[in-house]
Amino acid sequence: MAGAEQAEIVINKEGIWLYNGQPIVNKAIYLFFNQNLEYSPAGGYQVRVGAEVSPVAVEDTPFVVTDVVLVSVPQQGEGFFKIFLNDETEEQLDLESLSVGKDNVLYCAVKGGKFRARFLRPGYYRLAQYILQEGDDERFFIPLNGKNHYIKFLLEPLTS
Repeated sequence: MAGAEQAEIVINKEGIWLYNGQPIVNKAIYLFFNQNLEYSPAGGYQVRVGAEVSPVAVEDTPFVVTDVVLVSVPQQGEGFFKIFLNDETEEQLDLESLSVGKDNVLYCAVKGGKFRARFLRPGYYRLAQYILQEGDDERFFIPLNGKNHYIKFLLEPLTS
């Protein structure tokens, strides 16, 4: 993967991986790259396969939330939100990590808090059904399991 004429790998803001400007359409390669993505010691991201390393340019976040579903746990009288990510994984949404960045884009922490993910429109609209506003304030929250989970608004640009 490393070499004098190294190709450029990019993850665009929609979570689409590109190799030299073309979408990576081979599903096995796409998923393999997602599984081997890591932070680079020099800053940014890289894909590591054994001793070989290739830098990855990320337009916003390496992962995106493609969908959200509310899961009810009747025996406990509680529930949680399950999010679906572009790498075909799913996990429980960390409501405490919800934040709104530039252009009112919604983000959350994923992969055990290791990475940030941008919500794509379908996932955002699905979650937005549960977002409430506190009075006339600009404070928004999701009530769940007897607690209000407030969404943070970021003043600084988000770094993945």
